[in-house]
Amino acid sequence: MSGLNIVHVTPTPLVGAPGKLASAQRMRGHDAIAVGLAPYPQGGPLGKMFLDRTVLIDAFTQPHIEDRIKAADIVHLHNSLPAERLAWLSDLNQTADYVYQVHSPLREGPLYIDRSEACEGLDLIAKLVVGQYAGRMYPDFTPVPNLILTPPSIKKRGPDDKLRVMFSPSHSRTGRWNAKYSAALEETLKALKKINKIELISPDQPVAPEVLMEIRRGCHVSIDEIATGAFHQISLEAMCAGNIAINRADFFCKATFGGFCDGEMPPFLYADDGNIAELLLRLADDWEETARRQQESYDYFKRYCDPLRLVEVYDAAYQRVN
Repeated sequence: MSGLNIVHVTPTPLVGAPGKLASAQRMRGHDAIAVGLAPYPQGGPLGKMFLDRTVLIDAFTQPHIEDRIKAADIVHLHNSLPAERLAWLSDLNQTADYVYQVHSPLREGPLYIDRSEACEGLDLIAKLVVGQYAGRMYPDFTPVPNLILTPPSIKKRGPDDKLRVMFSPSHSRTGRWNAKYSAALEETLKALKKINKIELISPDQPVAPEVLMEIRRGCHVSIDEIATGAFHQISLEAMCAGNIAINRADFFCKATFGGFCDGEMPPFLYADDGNIAELLLRLADDWEETARRQQESYDYFKRYCDPLRLVEVYDAAYQRVN
């Protein structure tokens, strides 16, 4: 399937996910655009980041955006849109097929309830959920993958290299699935850095995602989070950069993503508060294990995570369109 006119509408940049999807769909032969209703709040930790592939709606862009919506075969809605924007979309195009995709867990901000019910007046052909951890909360939604557009690379650790570890959480909020903070992890990283076992790359202020990815390509390990049983885009970026991805992802999360990858689960390295110190110390002392696991990450990404391959999952969700 190719040649569809697709408009993604997202309330915020959602760490670039809708923009990346639109870019991958264009590479596949669709005419796709990602439209953002607002940037992340100014003064917040993310500011205007993640807007490189998303067109914000304003007085200048609105006429073009409305033309694109009127011509759309698919209007792909992300997370939660205000009622007035849903009515605006319906007024502009009542013949398009609408798709709703959720990126966030229930009962945590910004999605405290299933917002797909707000789309009742639209011709909703599919309900999708990011195929990581949120799927368990939306059993009647179809899992779909996040996409990483950066070309994969690897810089394997050598015998004389200190273990280079990146930890760059996007926030420190608490929550069942949105949490990123772990006191044990923070203490372990500080201790290993102090005794000169690791080189820690942990920015103390927000860094543009493309800059962060470039620095990640020179690391050996990327730590996602060990506070929940989930994983996030950082783990996918880690594999793309030839890093060992450390997280606390449970079987469900890994198996869900493995469903896009011929059933093979991603080669994440599990960690929790009880074993993170021992795990990092073991890697710090064993460059060969580090290099071997880096290669496993890189090979998995090359084998399964090419965006042109993964974007076919979205084509399948759109299959009702003529």
